[in-house]
Amino acid sequence: NKDRNVAVIAPTGSGKTEAALLWLDGEKGFYTLPLKVSSNAIYKRIKERYHYEDTALLHSDSMNSYLMASGDEMEDGYRKYEQAKLLSYPLTVCTVDQLFRFVYKALGTEVFAATLKYSKIVIDEIQSYSPKIVAALIFGLKELKQMGGKFAIITATFPPVLQHFMKKNKLMEGKDYICKDFSDTASMPRHRIAVVEDDFDIDTIVEEADRKKVLVICNTVSKAQWVYQEIRNRGVGAGLLHSRFIRADREILEKRIMDFSENMSEAGVWVTTQIVEASLDIDFDILHTEMCTADSLLQRMGRCNRAGKKNTELPNVVVYYNNAGRGTVYDKDIYDRSADLLRKYAGEIISEADKTKYINEVYDVASIKKTKYFRQIEENLEHFQALMPSEYDAQEAKDDFRAIRSVTVIPDKVYHQNQDFIEEIDRFISVPHMDKGVRNLLKSRIMSMTLSLNINYGIPQGIDRGTIGRNDIHRTSLKYDFDGHSGLGLLLDKTEDESFFI
Repeated sequence: NKDRNVAVIAPTGSGKTEAALLWLDGEKGFYTLPLKVSSNAIYKRIKERYHYEDTALLHSDSMNSYLMASGDEMEDGYRKYEQAKLLSYPLTVCTVDQLFRFVYKALGTEVFAATLKYSKIVIDEIQSYSPKIVAALIFGLKELKQMGGKFAIITATFPPVLQHFMKKNKLMEGKDYICKDFSDTASMPRHRIAVVEDDFDIDTIVEEADRKKVLVICNTVSKAQWVYQEIRNRGVGAGLLHSRFIRADREILEKRIMDFSENMSEAGVWVTTQIVEASLDIDFDILHTEMCTADSLLQRMGRCNRAGKKNTELPNVVVYYNNAGRGTVYDKDIYDRSADLLRKYAGEIISEADKTKYINEVYDVASIKKTKYFRQIEENLEHFQALMPSEYDAQEAKDDFRAIRSVTVIPDKVYHQNQDFIEEIDRFISVPHMDKGVRNLLKSRIMSMTLSLNINYGIPQGIDRGTIGRNDIHRTSLKYDFDGHSGLGLLLDKTEDESFFI
């Protein structure tokens, strides 16, 4: 079906990525993912495992990835990044916001529509997105089909609500795309569920980590930091990965968790947030996770016993019902339906067919029509349909697509450790008439020392200690903990002792 639009539903770890590459069949293509960390992982897999050299990486931090990969050949890294921005590579791995902004009809975004017209696009894990992005994807796929481009949706779950809105927007199964569910092809049961009406059992996690690979997934960064500290307080080494590490340190941690997963002889524990959910090819023995919405939960389960070769006589997925993130990180109605409908699998093997049944029950159209989640998809689809050209400019379209307010910060600890280097680069950047490429190259070196802090729920105290030169990078006195190998990252409730810098 390489010349048709397709939707492929198959279990995590069953080879969807490879199937998508076969579907692309060497034609110009784009492979889209929900998160930067999963984009980095897929890009690395395609380049290193399949030796597909003509592949680009494109997301908001991809310049830094190119520069780190290029070592001393910084100009080569910058050249590759500029080519990626021009969409010139045969295959580009990217986050969806890089392409689907064209649905806003803003000046400057028409290049994406024009390129997709003669391209193939892969949408990996479509159910992982917020209602607004789901609406943008469905509307964009309708436009793409009309222009002559082709799409492949590859996903572990394809909730009925998504199929409902695709049909409503004239994307008809059997006519506009062919859909095939491979969920029942998995021969080995992979997961047995345990449900705990309480918070994490740290003692059990520590005991298991002595002989197995244990993955802990939290719904918030603060909770992940707390769990990590509790495990360390018991004298056990652990890894921690979340979004509040500076970019350079996250690169180190992403590599560490991948290496840990691949090392068959190593036991221990990693504590993470949902950034490991989609397309990160890691395989742990046991998963301890906070309850979340069904789509996220099934993705998390895919990071445990991925190949189905491990014993499932005892539960290997422990789900904690503690209401963390309910109504903030996750839609309250979908969270509640997910929690209630999971209870019947407590203590049981949950097969791939069961998972499909579970997700279909949670996202049953008739049952969720009055929820905020359903209304948001509906309203945003109507909004995109009614948009007139140039109602948004390119930056407004970019900001509205993700709908995440953030501020770029550099911890004072990092700033003082690199102050001379940062100030020297800032002087170079400020030179009039400097080549744009050189300026961007130098700025990216500073950006590798920063992180983006979500401020949708307010700006923490201690953020604005002034910006660095002409860059919109704010210094923060909030404590930053990382020793080059591990640490807590940025702590929102603690500031650095001023005497540290004397």
